[in-house]
Amino acid sequence: MPRAKPASKAASSNTTLAKARAAAAKIIKKPQESYRVSLDPDQLTRPLPHLPTGSLIIDYLIGGEPNSFGVRPCPGLPRGRVSQVWGHESAGKTTLALTAAATTCAAGGTVLYVDWENDIVPDYAASLGVPITDQDAFELVQPETLEDGIKLAMIYAHAGVDLIIFDSVGAAVPARIADRSLDEVAEQSRVGELQAVWSQELPNLKKVIARTGAHVMGISQIRAKISTGPANRGPTTQPQGGNAWKFYSSVRLELRRIKNESNKRHNVLTHKTDDRVTGGIIQCQVVKCKLSKSQGRKEVFYINWGSGIDDMRSVVEIAVSHGVLKKGGSWYSIESSDGNIEKVQGTDKVMAFYNANPAEFQALYTAVIPYLGSADVKEEELDDLSEYNELFGEDADENKEGPDLSEEGEEGDDSEASE
Repeated sequence: MPRAKPASKAASSNTTLAKARAAAAKIIKKPQESYRVSLDPDQLTRPLPHLPTGSLIIDYLIGGEPNSFGVRPCPGLPRGRVSQVWGHESAGKTTLALTAAATTCAAGGTVLYVDWENDIVPDYAASLGVPITDQDAFELVQPETLEDGIKLAMIYAHAGVDLIIFDSVGAAVPARIADRSLDEVAEQSRVGELQAVWSQELPNLKKVIARTGAHVMGISQIRAKISTGPANRGPTTQPQGGNAWKFYSSVRLELRRIKNESNKRHNVLTHKTDDRVTGGIIQCQVVKCKLSKSQGRKEVFYINWGSGIDDMRSVVEIAVSHGVLKKGGSWYSIESSDGNIEKVQGTDKVMAFYNANPAEFQALYTAVIPYLGSADVKEEELDDLSEYNELFGEDADENKEGPDLSEEGEEGDDSEASE
């Protein structure tokens, strides 16, 4: 008796999947639309839904470089996902979170800010653009326990809020500890109690936001690792919150202040002009990224104390690097939209010009954007960037990046040992 010819691989596969779907429909008493995912080919030609962070550099790092389809996969915080931002004190964590909140609200979105640290400064948040008094756009809550904060996040996520920020995941107090009597204050807490709550509840929260399209950002401090010794040659510190944030975050960013920046300012106490620290250079490293090929990359951006992230300075530096803005020594040649060329000396003068002429800065910004992610880099452009890369590039020696200011002195030591 002749043996039947085997079905083609494609036909066999189609039959197998059809049988599996029919069996699943009988066993799982839910509509298949609730768990089956049908991918639209057009999704490959457009970015993932996202929320801008308010920082050109951070957006580019997360997913601003074009992929193999020529699409910037996710230039911002991905909707329906979780991100973790951590670093030492004064590294810009809260500033980045508030800037993302301001950008989301400005675009018509809504934000829930869970402030377990009870440390938000309203006037600083307002200076960054956060509508701190607009309860239809921005909701600030300061729950007493970790569990209450997670419940609020669940409720607001179900309601359709766009961005949820936890500041910070390690400052939350589990209910068992918060409810202790005064006689029990000295009682030793259970090891890993806070981490256990996050391990249990973060997956539930992620399931909710995956369906509603919210983004959850968790800010973490640095703590000393337990059981570090001669046999453990890895890092001696790690972010607070436990491994749940490592595993369930699609994006993990480490911020590090690598240099203070000083400017001449008038001192009213001495009635003299002296050097005063006015900002910092912040290095951002992408420790984990499921959205693009940027994992492991490092870039720097700038923060001015009191006014936040200085995107204008980053745009000017990119423009100079690509020849969009001409620079010779300390002199800049600015060609305005009317064709006039204005020469100014020093970065401060360039910033002042663009602050006074927003339309000119917008034109510069528009001219710079196409260069981001471009693989067409000329050799002379690499030469122009050699000094910058020596200080801040990916291959720079850590000692050449400037001191890790967050680890200097007693203040840095305290931050490492804090839980």
